Amino acid sequence: MIDYKLKYHFDEFVTYDDGTTLEKVKVGYDYYPEEFNLPHDHNSAEIYDVFVFSEKGDDISCDLPSSEFERIVSEAKIHHARMLKEQNEI
Repeated sequence: MIDYKLKYHFDEFVTYDDGTTLEKVKVGYDYYPEEFNLPHDHNSAEIYDVFVFSEKGDDISCDLPSSEFERIVSEAKIHHARMLKEQNEI
């Protein structure tokens, strides 16, 4: 799998044609906090740079329907928040 040295990963399922096709994928993302971008752009917010890989390792981010990709980005945000919470509990 080509992960482009993304810092965070998790497994997820995506659907293509109205739920009739389900595929297991690996989601990789980098997270850039708001403070990191502030010196460059004063209107910046946090950034999630999200990529979706098939089981073969192909980048299928652009092949997904936009609604499904938006759902994956939301899952990445949830994954990141959960991970930070677990780190604070340790």
